[in-house]
Amino acid sequence: MLSTEDIKLLHQMPMEDAIGVWDALESIGRRDGRTNEIVRLLCLADRFYMLVRACGRIDLLNEFMYARCREVEAEPDGHLDLWAREHGKSSIITFGGTVQDILRNPEITIGIFSHTRPIAKAFLRQIMRELESNKTLHAAFPDILWGTNTRAAPKWSEDDGIIVKRRSNPNEATVEAWGLVDGQPTSKHFQVLLYDDVVVAGSVTTPDMIAKTLTEMERSYNLGTTPGIKRAAGTRWHFNDTYRTIIDRGTFIPREHPGRVGGNEDGESVLWSDDIHAEKRRDMGPYTYAAQILLNPKADGLQGFQREWLRSYKKIKPEILNWYILVDAASSKKRTSDYTAMWAVGLGADKNFYCVPEVRDRLNLKQRADALFRLHRKYTFEGRVPIAVRYERYGMMADIEHIRERQEQENYRFTITEVGGKAGKDDRIRRLIPLFFNSRIWLPEKWHYTDWEKTTRDLVHDFIEEEYYPFPIGLHDDMLDSLARIQEPDLSLVWPDPEQKPRKEPQYVTHGVPQHAWMG
Repeated sequence: MLSTEDIKLLHQMPMEDAIGVWDALESIGRRDGRTNEIVRLLCLADRFYMLVRACGRIDLLNEFMYARCREVEAEPDGHLDLWAREHGKSSIITFGGTVQDILRNPEITIGIFSHTRPIAKAFLRQIMRELESNKTLHAAFPDILWGTNTRAAPKWSEDDGIIVKRRSNPNEATVEAWGLVDGQPTSKHFQVLLYDDVVVAGSVTTPDMIAKTLTEMERSYNLGTTPGIKRAAGTRWHFNDTYRTIIDRGTFIPREHPGRVGGNEDGESVLWSDDIHAEKRRDMGPYTYAAQILLNPKADGLQGFQREWLRSYKKIKPEILNWYILVDAASSKKRTSDYTAMWAVGLGADKNFYCVPEVRDRLNLKQRADALFRLHRKYTFEGRVPIAVRYERYGMMADIEHIRERQEQENYRFTITEVGGKAGKDDRIRRLIPLFFNSRIWLPEKWHYTDWEKTTRDLVHDFIEEEYYPFPIGLHDDMLDSLARIQEPDLSLVWPDPEQKPRKEPQYVTHGVPQHAWMG
């Protein structure tokens, strides 16, 4: 029997040394007629042995797979393993880990969850076939496996799951396969919740689909036990997919292994030759290759904005800037609608843009007008009004009549400039790239805003993480599109006089805006 210390030493050995230990123990087993005993001992102690020797997975016999197997053995639970496609995650975790768990503890119950049930059934099918046909495992574990006589099992099918030889009789099979979005089970409580490929290409096509996948995954947690075990494995399909959310929440600890070091196209390959990478990129296209192999949906050649271009300020003197108000109005207050985005952009004598993300919210007509009038007053200093209010054309068509009525009622008037143009949204947003690249756009360190759901958010964080960095593949781009209106090709900008001095008593308290609001 291998002691705990023996197993620890075995796991720390280089691959060739570990294989030498296997060979030596198997030789002893053949000599003493204890082959099945040695195979059983090694399968329980060493997942890599079980996969390569007992299950014949010679395709895993390389240094990369060996390192991944040891890594997972050391910390099998609570992780989200994001590995490049075809880099062994399902073989080592979903297949190998499940088989080894059963051999170690036949009383265990495991629920395999994928985006849809057919995907999960494919994982279960592979496990079933191995346990049905592997004579090496049959001989080493006759007290657990049915051998070829699976008809004696209480359950042995893809639909109902499989039950090995066990003493207890829980409601759950030893292993069951379920889909997240096409009918989760009820009255089940698995000791292990195993998620593999819960995010697929079809689950990231719209914000609604991404939200549905996340909601169904949240529901599935109720199918575990307390305390219980959760494991997850997959590859990336979208910058804002469910995997990103569960990592941000701390539900799972990420463990990432892209096909190239660093998740960049110029990184060293971890498994394949450069020729294979080139072939994969050619056949998949740059975006799918970046998401599935590099685990970085932003790594393709169409990426837009970089984090290193971001610049922030702690405070500014708003009274010396020439202000523009930019509005991109959404026409609905539904949860799934786009946001109304409003920026105040101050032009400085240093030729920089000081950008304040004032609004990102789902607002009705009255609320949009309230926000606009508030901003116009807020950015008026000693009678010096904002240079212009630029309003996106389609939103303006819906709002302009109401705004004019408000101007009459309040005896407070200002001109609104309609902005449209023939350029597509992505092309319009890309006009901002030179400004960010040349460090001409400056953002406050933080800017808090309470939305219509009474949730206070940091709009700088939301802008960077949900729009700026994901572009052009983010779920939303309303703030980017609104900010891009500062670069309208047919409209000039008015820059302040470099010699202009700040007023002694800036009047930004007049409109109910305390001085600390200008701090970052």
